[in-house]
Amino acid sequence: MTRRYRRRGAVAVEAAVVYPVLFLLLLGVIVGGMGVFRYELVACMACEGSRYAAVRGGDWQRESGQPAPTATQITSDVIVPMAVSMDPANLTVRVECVNGVTGAVTDWDASDKSPTSLNAAGDPVANRVRVTVSYRWSPEWFFGGPIDLRSVSESPASY
Repeated sequence: MTRRYRRRGAVAVEAAVVYPVLFLLLLGVIVGGMGVFRYELVACMACEGSRYAAVRGGDWQRESGQPAPTATQITSDVIVPMAVSMDPANLTVRVECVNGVTGAVTDWDASDKSPTSLNAAGDPVANRVRVTVSYRWSPEWFFGGPIDLRSVSESPASY
């Protein structure tokens, strides 16, 4: 003869404990995924910005006869269009030139915008363009305060 224990309401009590924890973990995974997506997007924007600026330096100016883009143009033409599901007001972009010989860093707009790949004698020079993209992300569903996502990319002047 087996004895049956009465457990009325046990499932409701267990569900009352487990379901909120499960729901919180599920929301945490979703918000974490959104954060990873935005971080990867910030890294991609920095890479694309540095590539764009690296091929539009001094050599490109000489050969095309066009002026080099300003940091604002690089931001508006390359970086902001990639900011999918991001608030452009929370996006900060900095474009810099790095001298391959001295290592001196100058702001893109303050420099002559000519990170050439060759010096005056025609010898290769390792000048670089550095783009820093920062984004202040406020996680959805009130999971903590704002988080600063930042990525830096350097590309050699290659035109």
